[in-house]
Amino acid sequence: MGVVLSTPDTATQEGWDQALGRLGSPAPLLQSWGFGEVQAQEGWSVERLTLPSGGLATVLLQGRGPLRWAYVPRGPVPATTESVADLVAWARERQLARLRVEPEAPIAFGGELRALGFQPSTATQPRHTLIVPLADEGTMLASFKPKHRYNIRLAQRRGVEVRVEQDAAELKRQSDCTAHRQGISLLGLQQYQRRLDLLSSCRIYVARWRGEPLAAIMVASFGGRAYYLYGGSSDRHRHLMPTYAVQWAAMRDAAEAGCRDYDLWGIPPSPDPAHPWFGLWQFKTGFGGEQVEYCGAWDLVFSPLAARIDELTVWARRAVRRIH
Repeated sequence: MGVVLSTPDTATQEGWDQALGRLGSPAPLLQSWGFGEVQAQEGWSVERLTLPSGGLATVLLQGRGPLRWAYVPRGPVPATTESVADLVAWARERQLARLRVEPEAPIAFGGELRALGFQPSTATQPRHTLIVPLADEGTMLASFKPKHRYNIRLAQRRGVEVRVEQDAAELKRQSDCTAHRQGISLLGLQQYQRRLDLLSSCRIYVARWRGEPLAAIMVASFGGRAYYLYGGSSDRHRHLMPTYAVQWAAMRDAAEAGCRDYDLWGIPPSPDPAHPWFGLWQFKTGFGGEQVEYCGAWDLVFSPLAARIDELTVWARRAVRRIH
């Protein structure tokens, strides 16, 4: 049996997501039907594959003809040698220039990918993250560092209020403040809105003090795990700890909704004070949890010349965006 694009059980959003849930615990958000729909509106072609070994893969494709290449974010599911080998056979049959996989698998799985001919590539998704177990409020608070418990309670005492507002524009404003402080680029308004509309159980939390918005985050949940995807905060009233308040509200809601854990979606690889994201390390690790390192992104190149031309094209497009 070869790769098929769908079966009666996986041809709909409900069927696909339920099938993923049977294969992964939890199944990755980036392999969900909703994430594929987001990417379909942002320049990718999407194919959802049922693999001969029983796995599934949401595959994103770009390019045309001999330059066409595929990317499988946090997949395939399950992340096994057999599933990846199925993807390689499919990619060869499609005469792709390159196949990139970025499975939700431990570091050791890289050895199996290398044995299949893959080489390490630049990660697109966070390679290091922090998974916080969810429970009742008392248990969660007890697992946080004392300073984090203090800051959460300080925000509550000072009157910081957190609500689910589903306001992509407010998230954009708060994210822009953070992007400006850190000298980075984040998503545009339409990109936030797409994720809000299409991802599973996606919410925006906004922290306000006396009506003034101070921080906002986007959280989606899938397969029993909640994911903190994006966020930002203004430069005003930071002493009121609104960033702690929004995370705490999202964690409580996720626990009440039945999620088992909360993915803080990216931390630096180590607590190095010289690292530009050391402050992020301090903030996220204060919520406790388990530090997880995945095997990262891996490329299998079928046509070196075509893959090189494709890389140069992508680089040129990014350069044009930077100029404008």
